[in-house]
Amino acid sequence: MRRCLKATVFGKVQGVSYRAFVQKHAQILGIEGTIQNDEHGNVIIYACGRSEKLDNLIDLLYKGPSHASVQDVLVEPFMSEKDFRGVFRVIGV
Repeated sequence: MRRCLKATVFGKVQGVSYRAFVQKHAQILGIEGTIQNDEHGNVIIYACGRSEKLDNLIDLLYKGPSHASVQDVLVEPFMSEKDFRGVFRVIGV
């Protein structure tokens, strides 16, 4: 079953290649969506895909790359009105 979620990742997740890490794994899992930094030092993710693949991605969000320090991940349902065009994009620099 396909579902969508919004995840907010808290901790040391900016400046440590966290977005690239998530993008790489989302692409491997066949998940589409976006990832971007917010103004508070967190990372915001919108993701859509098969339910079991999203569960795998959530596990990876807690892990992150070696230099990241994830404190918490807030996951909430997301009703997608966006067309991600089948890809997972990093927004911003």
